[in-house]
Amino acid sequence: MEPGIWNFIRSYWLLFLFALPFFVALDDSSIWDSNEAFYAQTPREMVEQGNWSVPSFNGRPRLNKPPLSYWVVAPFYSLFSPSVFWERFPMALLAYGSVLAVFLIGTILYDRPVALWAAGIFATTFRFLILSRRLLIDVLLLFCLLWAIAFFLSWIHSQKKHHFLLASLFFGLAFLAKGPVAFLPLFFLGLYLWIDGKLNRLGQAPWVAGGLIYAFLCSFWFLLLGFTTGWEPVLEFFLSDNLGRFVSVDFGPQRGPFYYVGVFLGDFFPWSFFFPAAVIWSLRRKKDSGGEEETDHHWMLLSLWMGTYFLLFSLSHNKQEYYILPLYPAAALWVALYLKRARVPMVLAGIVSTLFALLALALFGILWVLFEEAWLWLPLLFVPALIWGFVRRRYTLALASLSLFYFTSFALYLQPLEKYKPVHHLAERIRIESEGQDFQAGYYKFAAPSLAFYLDQPIFELGDLQAAVALLESEVTVYMIVSATDYSELTQATVRPLQIVEERPKLYTTGRTLIEGFRRDRSDNLRESWTRPIYLITNRDGL
Repeated sequence: MEPGIWNFIRSYWLLFLFALPFFVALDDSSIWDSNEAFYAQTPREMVEQGNWSVPSFNGRPRLNKPPLSYWVVAPFYSLFSPSVFWERFPMALLAYGSVLAVFLIGTILYDRPVALWAAGIFATTFRFLILSRRLLIDVLLLFCLLWAIAFFLSWIHSQKKHHFLLASLFFGLAFLAKGPVAFLPLFFLGLYLWIDGKLNRLGQAPWVAGGLIYAFLCSFWFLLLGFTTGWEPVLEFFLSDNLGRFVSVDFGPQRGPFYYVGVFLGDFFPWSFFFPAAVIWSLRRKKDSGGEEETDHHWMLLSLWMGTYFLLFSLSHNKQEYYILPLYPAAALWVALYLKRARVPMVLAGIVSTLFALLALALFGILWVLFEEAWLWLPLLFVPALIWGFVRRRYTLALASLSLFYFTSFALYLQPLEKYKPVHHLAERIRIESEGQDFQAGYYKFAAPSLAFYLDQPIFELGDLQAAVALLESEVTVYMIVSATDYSELTQATVRPLQIVEERPKLYTTGRTLIEGFRRDRSDNLRESWTRPIYLITNRDGL
């Protein structure tokens, strides 16, 4: 190995270590999130139908999102085969590419040691790690936005025109990934230039070339869609699917104005507990230096970056925890600067260490109840090193330990959890029982769109009792996924005998549903109180 390559690896071994949690055990876990099912099945239908301009899911057009996320996965399906691995591998590449973008932004704003810690903090952010395995569109959006910001900041410092053109390219791709939400960085970057007195530099930008690149990427698919299917889907995308989600609760859960405070504390843990101290330190440093130091004035950029996303989505009627994902890179940069330049109080380090140790032990206890396997303690081997790193302010050790903790947790825990994910097991049972005969499959009052991916055929999605009864009493062979409660309702409503083909346990996935489960099930078996039975039923005679 050449000395130059060896020196690079020796200097940036942490960057290689941070990649491990993103690429481990990609197909050990079946598709359990409803959103992931859309981004796994739609590219398959694109490839099978040969129609890459009008996306479809479950045999019907799916036009509420631009197609870039589908276009990212479809080539992998074409070259290899439709599978969970080839749907998640692009996500892992995009997620790790986002980590590298944070590293680049850190080197532009500060220096390489701060950039390396910022990349590590972001790479070990809990919400980002989870989304990198299940929500392609938001990971793709984040990848495009971070590289756009990186090239834009690089252009501000270097005035190299190709950096501005690359920023325009990635801003346009961000719009093609998720639509108008990609405008937000343009707002806070412009405001930052105005406040920082650098607005005049925009006059030196190659606006014509950059504008053409950006306008083309933002508009060409919508124009193609309008001329192909009519303009109603285009108007519905902008007015209903985007503006409607902001001003109406009909598109999602309504949560309080301070919802994202709790989300930030939990999803950015353990780094969220350092963030208030980092903000206070930055304000004091700015006051003491008169705002003249280069490292101090960047706090304005990070403030505008985080504040734009936090305030806008706090005002939105529809709130989802992953909407504020793009603010975590800015928070990572801020915390990394604080950890590198300040002396963290021992009390704060002790609080973070204690909380992480308690959460790790709680995780171990939960998994012990569910699986009773001896090897579950292995990820806990990295917890003492993590705590030592926090207490002794050796944050390189803490980052490495946390990354390995997540790596081993994904490697060891995802496969055993499959027994509590019923859909792909039930899909396999449907294939066995149908024996090549015609049938209809789907679910009643249950969310399992991944069934379309695992069966690779259209499925029904029913919430109306009369419609479900009519289908079950028809002459068509029906396989239906229902909860135990809804099964009782169906047996009372239909005159045709229904049979349970298979029963699978499903974990309660929220605190509210877990409490409901404890109230409903007074069983001495704690494991059973944490799950609810899901049935695969059929109207087929003589099963």
